[in-house]
Amino acid sequence: MMRFSALILLLTLLPAEEKTEDIATWSQYARGGLTYDQNVNGGHIYFRIKRVTSNTFRDLRMFSYDLDDDSYIYLRYKSSVKYSHFGRLYNFTTVSYQRNTRAELNLRYHFNQGLGYFISDHKNGHINTELGQAYDMSDYLNDTRKTSYIKSGVFWDQSIQDASIKLEAEWFKQISEIVETDLSRFQFLLEVSYHIKNHMALIIGFEQDYYTENKENTQSYYISFGWKR
Repeated sequence: MMRFSALILLLTLLPAEEKTEDIATWSQYARGGLTYDQNVNGGHIYFRIKRVTSNTFRDLRMFSYDLDDDSYIYLRYKSSVKYSHFGRLYNFTTVSYQRNTRAELNLRYHFNQGLGYFISDHKNGHINTELGQAYDMSDYLNDTRKTSYIKSGVFWDQSIQDASIKLEAEWFKQISEIVETDLSRFQFLLEVSYHIKNHMALIIGFEQDYYTENKENTQSYYISFGWKR
C-alpha cells in the first residue's frame, strides 16, 4: 500500500499544462429547499461557484441543512488539470471540511488526490473515473491522527433537453490501522434536475453512505429550487 500511495503521489506531481490562452467560463449556483432524513424533516441551502477552461477545473461548494436540533455543514474545494498530451487524463486534489451534530462529528477534515480519466466526454455530458489516496481526521481541532484510504469513484453527468442527471459512486477503502473501527464506505449520489425558464430548476436528489463493517446505512432525500448564472 505504501508503494501504491507513493506512485499516486508521484504521478499527481507530474506537470500538467494549463493553457493560458483559454477563456475561462464561470458559473454560479444557489439552492434552497426541503430535506428528509430518518423520519425528520428540515431545510437546506446550497451554493457553488465553478471556473472551467478546456483543461482546468476549479470548484467550490457549500452545503448546509437543519433538522430539528441537529445541523450539517459541508465545505469542499476541488481542482483538476488535464495532461494536455493525453487529452482525457487529469490529476485532481480535493479538500473538504464537514460538521454533523447528528453523527456527533465535531469537525472532520478530509483530503484526497490522485488521477482521473474521462471515459466519455461530449457536449451534453461525460463519464469519468478516479483513483487516488485519501485521509481524514475526525476531530480536526483536537486530534492529529489520520485515517488513510484508497479512493476510487465513477461519475456520470448527462443533459437531456430540459433535464439533467448526475450520478456519483465513490469507494473509500481504509488502509490504516490507527483507529479500531474500519471506516471503509461507499458513497452514492443521484440527482435529477428539471430546468425551468429564467435559469431556475427543480432538483430532486438522494444520498447514501454505507459503512461496510457495521452495516450502517444512512440515507437522505431532498427537494430544491435552484438558480444558475
